[in-house]
Amino acid sequence: MAGKSRSYRIESEIEKSREESNWKKVIDLAEQLKLRSPNSEYLATFLIGEGKLESFLEEYPPIDANISKARTGLTEAKRFLVNTASEPGKKAGVMLDSYLLLGKLHYAMGMYEDSLNYYNQAELQTLTEKQLPSRSLRIVAESYAIKGMCLEKVPPSSSSKYKQAEWDEQRIKCFELAGDLTLLYLQEQDKLQQQPTINTSTGSYSPQPPNPERQIGPVLETALQRAPILYIQAGKLQSAVTRYRTMLSAVESSATQSLRLTLTRQLAEVLLRGVSGTNDVSSSLRKSNPASNKKLTQIQNSGADSPWKPRKYTGFNLFIPRNENEEIILLLLISEAMAVRDAVLSQSPEFKEARIHAYDNATAIYDLLTIALVRWGHADLLHESFERAMKFSFEEPHVWMQHALCLVTMGQYAHALSILKEVTKLLPTKVIPCLLAARICYEQLNQVNEGLEWSSQALSREMSSPQSLLSRCHLYVGIGYSLQAAAIHLKQEKQYLLSSAIESFH
Repeated sequence: MAGKSRSYRIESEIEKSREESNWKKVIDLAEQLKLRSPNSEYLATFLIGEGKLESFLEEYPPIDANISKARTGLTEAKRFLVNTASEPGKKAGVMLDSYLLLGKLHYAMGMYEDSLNYYNQAELQTLTEKQLPSRSLRIVAESYAIKGMCLEKVPPSSSSKYKQAEWDEQRIKCFELAGDLTLLYLQEQDKLQQQPTINTSTGSYSPQPPNPERQIGPVLETALQRAPILYIQAGKLQSAVTRYRTMLSAVESSATQSLRLTLTRQLAEVLLRGVSGTNDVSSSLRKSNPASNKKLTQIQNSGADSPWKPRKYTGFNLFIPRNENEEIILLLLISEAMAVRDAVLSQSPEFKEARIHAYDNATAIYDLLTIALVRWGHADLLHESFERAMKFSFEEPHVWMQHALCLVTMGQYAHALSILKEVTKLLPTKVIPCLLAARICYEQLNQVNEGLEWSSQALSREMSSPQSLLSRCHLYVGIGYSLQAAAIHLKQEKQYLLSSAIESFH
């Protein structure tokens, strides 16, 4: 009886370790289980194979660059899993999981057809949608994602349109299922990490914060992003929009915070491609929020028709855009908030790569915000965004230039000129900032002499570094001389300035 109790305790520890991806401990406990419970031999063998596969892939993710290492480093894991993908393994309840992990293993080894064969043996496409433990959710999510990626690597042999359409549909279905399961898995992971932990010394408990270092890996990242991209490539923009909305309405988990930035920006880009500004999106969004008439905001499983759907945000006081214009602005403002949150302010060399990555993300968002907000006359809102961007745009001329253009649009010419002066220092060879400063001086500030100085500086830069703006530079210099001549009353000096203007115009 004590032996049985000890075996149950080991199995419980194994499940906990699998949930935590502690594969070294899983292997050690499986070895103990094999010794203490001969009836659990195939279960222990499966767990050892799983542990060896996952620990290897944590060090060498399943990408093309690691295929050769996987072919030599996964032979032992393959031997264990092939052993349990059998009738005795079926009796032990591990045959299906063995097939799924063998599919993953062969994908890592670059054997895509073999991987598909294992998924066909597992009858992956006919699995019953039922509630699964966290580890099983991940295995199934990865299986659908890998099957989709294998299908992309092994296109249909037939050239018929029917086969091609069937192949496209199967790929998208795999990635959509994988994406839903991934979101659900990550939500479950957050729930597990936030469960109260009993403190025996004080008798109190407190929720543990989510582990920010948890990485979802390249397979699940692909699962989340691939389906809408395939819709876009097929020209089905509305389907892509619907898919993006579905993913973004899912309850956020700690592991998807950075990915959410990418998804919101991509959805805004898709909407900007063909937005009419009149499409009513509120009805389509409300369809995915059936509890929108309830009084208090709450989180519920709005995919109640399927246990494989992630939980979604629903509630009465959720803001729902009235049209696509509002939706685009909302998406970009959310993206900006996340980009500002992730901005790296330190100028230390060790943070250079992270700083550049965060800045590039932010710049892409500010460019989209510029297109959207200026098109609809919201330059003041754009100006607020650029003011926030200044704190992490040290010596970054692109954002400074955009800020200056925004100020020009708002009529704040003196402020725009002061920023353009900084831009000309950051871009010592560029002609455009000098010409823009000259135009502001001529047209808005009545500073003709300073405008002529900027025009002459632009001409000098064009002569030393040609940018196909020579005629424009001469034009601005000529305008400067003309304006000076108009303000001069001395005949000789006036004639000199006019002749200089004519010479520049020629």
